[in-house]
Amino acid sequence: MTFFLGTKGNIRLRRGISVQMGELVDQISPDDVSLTLNRLGFDSAGANLLTGDRVDISTSDARGLVCFASGAWPDSVQRSGIAAYVNVNAAGGLRFFRTFTDAVNNVRANELPLTAFAGAPLPITVAIKDTTYNVLGNVVDYTLATDREAIDATSLSDRFRQLYSAGLLSGSGTITCAFDYTTTGVAETPLLMLQLINRLDIGSEFDCALYLTDKANDETVQNVYYEFTAMVTKAGVEVRAGDIINSTIDFVTTGEIKLLIGQASGYVLKEDDDKIKLEQSLDFLLTEPDD
Repeated sequence: MTFFLGTKGNIRLRRGISVQMGELVDQISPDDVSLTLNRLGFDSAGANLLTGDRVDISTSDARGLVCFASGAWPDSVQRSGIAAYVNVNAAGGLRFFRTFTDAVNNVRANELPLTAFAGAPLPITVAIKDTTYNVLGNVVDYTLATDREAIDATSLSDRFRQLYSAGLLSGSGTITCAFDYTTTGVAETPLLMLQLINRLDIGSEFDCALYLTDKANDETVQNVYYEFTAMVTKAGVEVRAGDIINSTIDFVTTGEIKLLIGQASGYVLKEDDDKIKLEQSLDFLLTEPDD
């Protein structure tokens, strides 16, 4: 009999936002653009947009996204929409990049250029549309339990008894990581798992693939994994003197749970939307010296 060790699996996740929460509707004023820092901000960005998020920003204004220089688009043609990865500073200021790696490492040489504009504030709509899975770093362990709810069908008609007698499948579990806040852009940092629960206005959902065996780790095995969307319900840290700091999140699944063999079916296919709401002063954003 073959025995498989936990080292043959891992966790891949994708930052996902519930479609039901909608999109963020906000505005960018001329004063919200800092050419010195090449950052822009709006009231809703500070607490709910995270470094590494892939955002779609669009406007219905006839001027287009005039806060971005034409060089922000590959063909240098200014448009009314743009997709980019964001780097978020402590004041909620956003810097934009074409790749996840550049965003989390704040590679200034590859940032998308902003430009000053005048006139009325620019109405915008912002949605998080992450399309790729990233490996979660420093995973210590994870658990997943699936449960089929028993349905009492005695008081239902024959039609509904047949429809619901199988019950409903749900899942819950935990993920434990050795705490770290640094990343090279290759793997997701465990800090993200603690940050997700703080997205109170847009929900703490994420897409997850829990690998029992991963061919990327061991060429001799086949991919066997659970794929689902989950919501963070509890997050915590364990700090002991002289020991490694661990961060743990509890989650519940919010949709279909698949046990699959082979390549992840939703690897670059699914997109999720977001809605963000938080008031944030921009004075600090525009005068921040160390950025």
